[in-house]
Amino acid sequence: MDFPLIKKLKNIFQRFLIACVIIIVLCLFIFIRGPKLVVPKRTTVTTWYVTGAEETVPQAPTWFNQSQDKIYVQPVSVPFLEIERKFLTSVVGEVPPNLFEYFGSVSQWSSRGALIPLDDYMKRDNYDRSQIFPALWEEMKWDGKIYAIPTGTACDAFYWNKRHFREAGLDPERPPKTWKELEEYAEKLTIKNSDGSIKRAGFVPGYWSAMGLPIFIYWALQKDAKYLSPDGRKVTLTSPACIKALEWEGKLFEKLGRDELIHLRASFGYGGQHGFASGRVSMIEQKSSFPQELSKYAPSIEYGVSMFPTPEGGHPATTSGAVWIGIPAGAEHPDEAWEYIKFYTRSDTAQKLAEYAIDQNIISFFPANIKAAQCPKQMAIPGMPIFLESMKWAQTPTIIPLAHAVFWREYAVAWDEVIRGKKTAREALETAERTIQRSLDDQLTYNDYYLEYMRKHKKIK
Repeated sequence: MDFPLIKKLKNIFQRFLIACVIIIVLCLFIFIRGPKLVVPKRTTVTTWYVTGAEETVPQAPTWFNQSQDKIYVQPVSVPFLEIERKFLTSVVGEVPPNLFEYFGSVSQWSSRGALIPLDDYMKRDNYDRSQIFPALWEEMKWDGKIYAIPTGTACDAFYWNKRHFREAGLDPERPPKTWKELEEYAEKLTIKNSDGSIKRAGFVPGYWSAMGLPIFIYWALQKDAKYLSPDGRKVTLTSPACIKALEWEGKLFEKLGRDELIHLRASFGYGGQHGFASGRVSMIEQKSSFPQELSKYAPSIEYGVSMFPTPEGGHPATTSGAVWIGIPAGAEHPDEAWEYIKFYTRSDTAQKLAEYAIDQNIISFFPANIKAAQCPKQMAIPGMPIFLESMKWAQTPTIIPLAHAVFWREYAVAWDEVIRGKKTAREALETAERTIQRSLDDQLTYNDYYLEYMRKHKKIK
């Protein structure tokens, strides 16, 4: 006899049991601490750091452990795709590491109480903030306090292929200085096939890597664009400077051949298949670690590095994010963790780390420590003087702290719509502005409630 309802209920129950087992396994994986190394007569301090496709073991813990006999720093690698979830889970579960090294917006962690402020430690030990690039401190702040210390940084610069310049009759030692010159150079450098497709692009607006987002907001920053009101409560993507900068990018993309550029960009890959490394793009916006990538994937390429072309009446501008280290809320040994941070971020350690990375051919950020960034081995990297000059004009990429991820997502959508000719710059930015504003309003409401709750229970002053 067939009982379809009973069979259906059995199937549902079996699926429920399987789901329960999966949840239990995940909880055990997330919440239970892994084995902790115990060193006799030392306080063990764990530090979490990110690993990616190429796993590297940090050297600073080894050197710190060798420098004294009271604290033992144990580095723990966490895959990039898992670290945010695991870190927040560890804090909520009250089993955080003692140190957390990451990159990007500090405010997304500090505004939710996941990191402790370091101001008292810095004041007590007369921590020298001037040894770190000034542009990086803004990103370390939240609500007037410092929650992390920068360890590395990166900024973007303008790269050009000198051989292509010579072939096009351009001076290979003189990159474009203005937006107008960039347009002119891009047209002269572009080579097309007989069918109209592009064989070599002089410039591809917004192109960075195969899957890179259009994060180049410095075109608007060159025109003094403001993306947020002074009180931090109103999104202002539709300011004249923002609109004009995006309009210029959209028109340039159309002028150079929108459909052809989109098709060409889709053919680019990584490593030796990168558009600039493979010789199919003559000029590009790129990060400060790009010379190391070129030495690895395109060692024969002849290129130059410069500041970005600027608009008429504008000024240099770029963004500079930071790798940073902080102490999670609820850390078992915060005092010992701070001792490691001091060692890690001081000039001699930072220089030693920079030299080690160069000797080992590790593609990495350059030091956040000014003296280390100016050491002879670091300065020997092509373009390093330009990167140091760019740091004088750098601004934090954390544009809207409480809506950081939403800002970049919606700005990327707006940029893509303009580039593809689907919307005008104003229309695209108006849509993005509304979406980001809703997210910011929600976060501000929650943040106000959170702060009031913490003050009421005397957890913060």
